[in-house]
Amino acid sequence: MTPPETAAGFESPSLVARGEADGPAFEMKFLLPERCALDIEAWAQGRLMLDPHGDPALDGAYRTTSLYCDTPDLDVYRRSRLYRRRKFRVRRYGAAPGTFLERKSTWGDRVGKQRTGITEEELSNLAMPMSLVTWSGHWFHRSLLARQLGPACLIAYQRTAYVGKCAEGPLRLTLDRRVRGILTSEWNPAPFGGGLPLLTGDVIVEFKFRSALPGPFKELVAEMQLAPSKVSKYRLCREAWGVPATCREVVDG
Repeated sequence: MTPPETAAGFESPSLVARGEADGPAFEMKFLLPERCALDIEAWAQGRLMLDPHGDPALDGAYRTTSLYCDTPDLDVYRRSRLYRRRKFRVRRYGAAPGTFLERKSTWGDRVGKQRTGITEEELSNLAMPMSLVTWSGHWFHRSLLARQLGPACLIAYQRTAYVGKCAEGPLRLTLDRRVRGILTSEWNPAPFGGGLPLLTGDVIVEFKFRSALPGPFKELVAEMQLAPSKVSKYRLCREAWGVPATCREVVDG
């Protein structure tokens, strides 16, 4: 399955390769009640196009399962100095057999992503004590080993995405609902049932764009008086389950 964010013509601005677009990529997040999210979705339906790579059975949305990594001492969660700006995760779309290794780098609202697709069988490579230099996922695995990162939380949600273009460049607007999570110590980003709900009546809305805030998004922010929120699905999951002193307590306890 081609991931919706990377399908030709509908790429997330943060995944466009250098030289293919001008200026840095940005993401602006909002944590909003469902009634407000519905108003934003109505705005998007009138001005943007529903991502055609969504699932018709979900009214154009798609299910995402993301496996987030952290150290045994929870350095990513605790925002330790060397772990503040980069997150490593393994992502699966729907029930597709393939998965994607992803590193997300942030500098304020500016973002960049590196991603590599692998087969389900290749997931076992991530549990090896040494990285295979001939493997396409070598860059990802090497970074995990250097940072002592391993599986921490598995998070599932349903995303609806709208795409478009304006004078300032490509636009992508996403709405994440039904977010739930579990703790894990295994390299297995398969869809799961149950878990704890991480949002109650709220929706994570994201504006994705390049360079300055595009005119259409600027108008929407002013019209609805939106205020950006710092929200992390990984942090929500960790806090929902309780924050132990270390990940070892999750594995051993």
